[in-house]
Amino acid sequence: MAGDYTKVLGFLQFAIRHPSCPYRFEDYIDGALANARAAYRVVEKTIVPIASAAELETIKRALVDLAVSEFRGARAHLHLAAEALTGGDYPGSIRESIHSVESVVRVLEPSGDFSKALATLESKIAIHDALKKGFAAIYGFTSDEKGIRHPLLDDPTAKVDETDALFMIGACAAFVSYLINKARAAGLLASPAKTPREARR
Repeated sequence: MAGDYTKVLGFLQFAIRHPSCPYRFEDYIDGALANARAAYRVVEKTIVPIASAAELETIKRALVDLAVSEFRGARAHLHLAAEALTGGDYPGSIRESIHSVESVVRVLEPSGDFSKALATLESKIAIHDALKKGFAAIYGFTSDEKGIRHPLLDDPTAKVDETDALFMIGACAAFVSYLINKARAAGLLASPAKTPREARR
């Protein structure tokens, strides 16, 4: 009862993930957070900080897009980014958000070269040049050794805050969904199998 928010949310997440967790306890916690207008929601047994309902849907969509086997690594990174963000580890959250994008790029382009992955997509399906340059610039900034990750995030006193981490998890979640769905549209990835309910529609 005397714990700060990270201890309270950390305990609730532990309870949600426990094998003996009561049925629908996850839903009750999510409902309580929503009713209290807290800046947190429960997504796949992970308590995730959110800035808006749109950001929540972006993260949910990314986790669905990453549910197929070849993207399990990227999915794990996005979960870890959310956990680190809830726990107040903002540098760690940004690192994991970036790693989720890198994992997707390595599936699309074995060399891990982001510009090559975009070029492959561009050769198969239209990507506006300005959008391509914008994605490349953001990815370059986060991945280059002079960018955000190495000198800034590996420093225990990294000058990043919750706003930075919230932006990165939202941006990276949208980013991976964009890459995956463009690749599927271009025939570079198989479409996900439909559930029985979807097949009947």
